[in-house]
Amino acid sequence: MYSYQRLRSALQDAGPVFTLVLTLGAALWLHLDGSPRGRVFGFAEALPEVISPIETARVASIEVTVGQEVSAGQVIATLDTSVLDAEISIAKAQKSQVEADLQMELALLEQELDVDRASLERDLAQQREEQRRAVAEARVLDGEISRIKQLVEDRQAVVGDLTKLDLQHATATAIAGEKPRTMSLLNAQLKAAERRRSELRDRGSGLAAKLEADVRVASESIALLEQRRAGYVLRAANAGRVASIDKQPGEVVPAGEPLVQLVSARSGARAIACVPERSALGLQEGDAAELWIRDQLVGASIPGSIVAVGPLVSELPARCWPTPQMPAWGRVVTIALDTPMALVPGQAFDITFGARRGAAAAAPPKPAPAAPPNPAPAAPPKPPAASAQVLMKVPPALAGRSRLEPSGALARPGESRYLIVSDDTGHEHRDEGAPWLFAMSAGGAVEPDPVTVSGVDELSDVEGIAAGDAGEIYLLSSQSYSKKGKRKPERSALLRLRPEGRGFRVDGEIHLAEVLDAAPARAAALGLPGGTRALDVEGLAFRQGALYLGLKAPLDPQGNAMIWRIGAPGALFGEEGPSPVTAAGGPKRQRSEGEARRFEAARVSLWARARVDVELAGRPAPGGISELLFMPDGSLAVTSTPSTEDGDAGALWRVDRPEGGVLAPRLVQRFPGLKPEGLAPSLAAGALMIVFDAGSAAPSFQELPWGP
Repeated sequence: MYSYQRLRSALQDAGPVFTLVLTLGAALWLHLDGSPRGRVFGFAEALPEVISPIETARVASIEVTVGQEVSAGQVIATLDTSVLDAEISIAKAQKSQVEADLQMELALLEQELDVDRASLERDLAQQREEQRRAVAEARVLDGEISRIKQLVEDRQAVVGDLTKLDLQHATATAIAGEKPRTMSLLNAQLKAAERRRSELRDRGSGLAAKLEADVRVASESIALLEQRRAGYVLRAANAGRVASIDKQPGEVVPAGEPLVQLVSARSGARAIACVPERSALGLQEGDAAELWIRDQLVGASIPGSIVAVGPLVSELPARCWPTPQMPAWGRVVTIALDTPMALVPGQAFDITFGARRGAAAAAPPKPAPAAPPNPAPAAPPKPPAASAQVLMKVPPALAGRSRLEPSGALARPGESRYLIVSDDTGHEHRDEGAPWLFAMSAGGAVEPDPVTVSGVDELSDVEGIAAGDAGEIYLLSSQSYSKKGKRKPERSALLRLRPEGRGFRVDGEIHLAEVLDAAPARAAALGLPGGTRALDVEGLAFRQGALYLGLKAPLDPQGNAMIWRIGAPGALFGEEGPSPVTAAGGPKRQRSEGEARRFEAARVSLWARARVDVELAGRPAPGGISELLFMPDGSLAVTSTPSTEDGDAGALWRVDRPEGGVLAPRLVQRFPGLKPEGLAPSLAAGALMIVFDAGSAAPSFQELPWGP
């Protein structure tokens, strides 16, 4: 009994101590782990998109509701265009007035020229008449002078009579001699009047161009107003869900103020993990990740992999703090889910990390034994239902402004059209190299007006176009030398574009070949031990945050075409914001050093090799990559054309599991006599769209079924 009382007393005395220890332990456990399973906290990425006008206007209609799913390009709201419509009507009336004034001015000028011409003709006729009169008078005086001379000799007349006749004869002779010069001057003036009249009727002359300047100014004013009017239809740049509607019809919205806000789904299924500093230093891109929906204690995990690791240990988002008043530090890690799935933006997860996946595949590929010239696929796919090439419908207005030699294609489902890039734009000596893209409907009708790209003066030998996961678009020039042996900067550019109005603007620029020329060791690591003299890059694709470049030339020693991977395109164009495109005009050394640093940070590597030979005139020929495309089913589509030989031939290949290293593409179809240059997912489900470059002939395209 005594022992029990002593034990009870000891427990009562020690109780507060045990309670304190347990409380502190629980607090420490919650602070260090933050989840019931000891994992780091994460949440589904939410990318807001603000729909706002570029100028102050009144809201005419709202076409969506809160919570509604919208697709890229869908109309979100319209603004009142009544004021602009009135301005356009006035501008058109002014144009008509200017055109009428022009016609009247031309008529008056022509009338004045006709009057001047008639006056000159009268003067010329009068001078001829006076010449004839003077000549006749001189002849008469010659006879009279002879008669008077005889009378003077016979002393029947005096010398004074003869002197008077000599003076009259000299006057008539002088007048007759001067008239030809006067008539020659009048003839010259008459020809000048005829020339001015012809120039007035010639619409291409300098005089006509001056008179038509006002008409052109009026036309440009109308075009500008119509462009502004098109901007009064507000569309979603990316697919997403309507989060809020901040204005209602009838309200006035200042320029740049939110009208509708979306939560965009443009980056796909991604999650953001807040990794504490103590655990973040060992994480790398490619490491595996497992996600569990927070507070869901049962159920399978969601597999993923790290695609980006924050470059700095910094203050984490407030949502990741253990307590609102206690900031936490670490690195933000972006995770792409292996299987795309719908996530609620902001949805919470518990996340763990594992070893890097496919580490062996990520290493530089070892030289492989030479493949046979025409590797026979182990299990060739069943040829798809053949569909003949369809000629693109290029309107005469566009053909008169520019060549269209398709070298790449990009599907824009939200706009129900494709964007096409062309090797060359404009015509020789007129708009050559103009920064234009071209839009084509699903049926092959090309829009008459090019899609403009601002921020650069010229595009040259553009071979690839691809869309990123944040609304940006990439354009790639070939990096090759021209037939004249020159490579101007426009041929070595990789550009990043952002939507602007009805077109795009350049907000990032780097010159790949120039960077490689400055660092031979870097070029050799990418399969270019001899430098960039033979370099020709035509393929461009985007997948899971990375860019992929397919080389047409050179091939590796085994005859394989090579594929480069740019792991961090954002770093390539500058991590701190848009890369200034004006840097290209600065000191060459300074620009080269900046591009070299960005190139290193972008993690450019030799990712894969593939044998993609073609048949040229019935014989095998080494093939290079003319285009790359990662399809929605996870496969890789590749088109090839002769790597260095002259001639038109092409082939389409398929890689079912593109994991890097030495790929084993399967032949899908050959295109004898054709050059397949661009690939895009067809606007029709389950198909692939191919565009063909026909040089000066009409371009064409073809659709093929594409399934698992």
